[in-house]
Amino acid sequence: MKILNQLSPRERKTVLYGAAIAVLIIVWFVFIEPTVQQGRQLRTQLRQERQKLSMLLAKEGTPEALKQKNLTMMVPTLEMPVSVEKQNQLLRDKITQQLQQAGVQVKNFQFSTGTAQGPAASGVITLQCRGQCQFSSLLRFLDELKKNPYYVGIEELSVKVDEKNRQDLEIVFTVSAFRGSGA
Repeated sequence: MKILNQLSPRERKTVLYGAAIAVLIIVWFVFIEPTVQQGRQLRTQLRQERQKLSMLLAKEGTPEALKQKNLTMMVPTLEMPVSVEKQNQLLRDKITQQLQQAGVQVKNFQFSTGTAQGPAASGVITLQCRGQCQFSSLLRFLDELKKNPYYVGIEELSVKVDEKNRQDLEIVFTVSAFRGSGA
């Protein structure tokens, strides 16, 4: 205040106007502009979502058809089985790729075959895998596994914690897949 009292009235007005403008600029950039920008983004996103919904409803016809489409999208991908050797190779390659992406270190694979029950049932291939990983890697692998078009389900999953390093896990899991005819 002493500094303002030492200034002439004209200088005092200039300093006060400058301070008021500086406060308004700070308020604008800190509070008002981000709020306005977020509102614009929300309106744009809402408009896009409404357009998607109207296109889906126009294509599908009814909300029930849209629900059915969403349900079918949740079902895992599945490809029809081919010859036994080819199916083994496809399953092993895809699981190996998914294990590597998740960060699981594989020790070995072991295939076995069996038969499913029922009339005209295709055979079943099981793939047992042993490996090491951390818990987060195991979760990533299990999440990615449902995208594998060759596997049907996980038959067995065994997890042991390493006594020396509690972050490391020793895993053994068995995955099943359908096998085609021997042709």
